[in-house]
Amino acid sequence: MNLYPVVILAGGLATRLRPITEEIPKALIEVAGQPFIAHQLHLLKSHDVNSVIILAWYKGELIREYVGDGRQYGLDVQYSFDGDNPLGTAGAIRQALSLLDGPFFVLYGDSYLPCNYDDIQAQFDHEKQLGLMTIYRNRGKWDASNVEMHNGEILCYDKKNRTSHMEFIDYGLGLFKPEVFATLPQGQPADLAEIYQKLLAHRNLLAYEVKQRFYEIGSFEGLRELNELLTRDSNQFLKGKTMNFTETFITEITEILSKLDIEAIEKIVDILVQIREQDGRLFILGVGGSAANASHAVNDFRKIVGIESYTPTDNVSELTARTNDEGWASVFQGWLEGSHLDNQDAILVFSVGGGNLEKNVSPNLVLALQFAKDMGAKIVGVVGRDGGYTKQVADACIVIPTVNPEHVTPHTEAFHSVVHHLLVTHPRLKKKQTKWESVK
Repeated sequence: MNLYPVVILAGGLATRLRPITEEIPKALIEVAGQPFIAHQLHLLKSHDVNSVIILAWYKGELIREYVGDGRQYGLDVQYSFDGDNPLGTAGAIRQALSLLDGPFFVLYGDSYLPCNYDDIQAQFDHEKQLGLMTIYRNRGKWDASNVEMHNGEILCYDKKNRTSHMEFIDYGLGLFKPEVFATLPQGQPADLAEIYQKLLAHRNLLAYEVKQRFYEIGSFEGLRELNELLTRDSNQFLKGKTMNFTETFITEITEILSKLDIEAIEKIVDILVQIREQDGRLFILGVGGSAANASHAVNDFRKIVGIESYTPTDNVSELTARTNDEGWASVFQGWLEGSHLDNQDAILVFSVGGGNLEKNVSPNLVLALQFAKDMGAKIVGVVGRDGGYTKQVADACIVIPTVNPEHVTPHTEAFHSVVHHLLVTHPRLKKKQTKWESVK
């Protein structure tokens, strides 16, 4: 597919990145050994983009001096400058319309977007609309969400007046026909967000949901994160290669590993050492996939660590009987009561959300933990999302970092196993050698 030209909005002052941007524009900030604009251009070329127009104002001549005509990237690069005063994102596009004779992408100058440009353009061409906004189900994770969408249609887009229904965010890449900007007065400031809102009001705005998260250098945190990513994965990213799903998933795993709370893990070790010394028992609670992890962990804590350990989900008869007679919410509490839980014991929770009574999510965990607190038992957990009720009441809790809201469950449940194996292998807890490590 012959991709449309890409307009890069690179005219901002980047005041949030001062003092770095006192002498250079944001596009020239070094990321993984190269100015950021180089990474953007490599990425665009990898998607068979041939033409780029850079819209600049603040220290824009420095960008032109570095990039030149784009031949070093295999691109044709042109420039449009605001003039003495900034024209804003939409005003700058209006200024550059003489360089555009058909539809074009618009890319924010601080965004690194490894998405499928071909598919985005194909949807735009098929629907024959005036504009398209790429969006990502952000849920407030990477920045404040600003888009409400239902059944593939954008219902609301507002950067200033955000609501609790906004789970999506403007991804940073748009597609437009030139007539969208042709009616703007030449040389007058205008904002792209207002253009999006006007298109939405007239039902002329398409939505394209991108599944892969965005990266940005608009903040020091974003700059740090992208620098780490591009440095770590230089073979693919410095060449502008888009990750496939497997590469994305594995990259997310490595990011989670780098963010694990080491102090919390060591605190859990301290608690488990104490439980073993006082001949206490360990009760491991989990639901669904977490229940399978609990069953595995019971074996390892009993066999390798030497702590008497149990999980209610190993006893299907009792669990189903209690569910039938007393209801699902109280099954774990009733099982703990029947096990005579006391202050010498500990509870280990494996859960994605950690339990939430208000949302009726894993109420059996919440009631069990309330009972454990009443009995004076220690509580530790390995949970995801915000940690839920487990995080609130635990003596030590590891919250698996959310690096992609779409993959919270698989990552959390996978790291249940990672953490439990770390614990049973920890030299302060491990008492017996595992089979294959003992075979010579």
